Amino acid sequence: MKNTMSRSGGARGELSNRTVVVVGASSGIGLATARAAAARGAHVVMLSRSQPRLDEAARSVTGGTTRAVAMDMLDAAAVDGVMASIGGVDHLVLTAVADELASRAPISALTGEQVERSFDKLRGFVNVTRAAAPLLRERGSVTLVAGASAVKPPREGFSVLAAASGAILSFGKALALELAPVRVNVVMSGVVDTAIHAGRREQVKAWAEEDLPVRRFGQPEDIAHAIEFLMTNPYMTGHTLTVDGGLVAI
Repeated sequence: MKNTMSRSGGARGELSNRTVVVVGASSGIGLATARAAAARGAHVVMLSRSQPRLDEAARSVTGGTTRAVAMDMLDAAAVDGVMASIGGVDHLVLTAVADELASRAPISALTGEQVERSFDKLRGFVNVTRAAAPLLRERGSVTLVAGASAVKPPREGFSVLAAASGAILSFGKALALELAPVRVNVVMSGVVDTAIHAGRREQVKAWAEEDLPVRRFGQPEDIAHAIEFLMTNPYMTGHTLTVDGGLVAI
């Protein structure tokens, strides 16, 4: 799809006065990305399901302007309405994820509900990107976040989750061609200190500090830094950027 909106994504490194839409902005990687973009003067639209959580998160974002809007990315009609209310978009970032570990089980034990929930992230990303595509300004960008299980799934219980993550990688590459010159990239993250690990944080932290080549637990800001790079580098598209502390290498 060739976009005809006139304003470009700006010069190299420019986020000031650009509209950056972050899906999943109430916590974790999404919130870290909202903070990073706002710090560079962006107009940040923060989207997630819970308005109270968004409002609380928005209070921690400084440096630009913010707008917090509750939206369930699985509700296509709601997505269409919210995106239309935003207008032109320079950069779209999709980080939203439910508790993926709740859908982890051996293939023979997976329930139909778990299978459906495993693909929620992909469904939501499709809904949002479909609604945002006509609004994306030429030379802007889309950044999708996928898990490293796309290429290195754990030994048991991640078959469908890995398939969904792999689909996001392919989705990003195809969109880079379809939406050009809008740039589309994927950040493939490793194990990151977010709410998904809240119930076993110390265990995961100890593993990361012992087994990962970087010897540290990934932080949301590590992934946000990579997203910021992809938003602001005008020569990056169709790429999967791995930010995983060396997980894929071990």
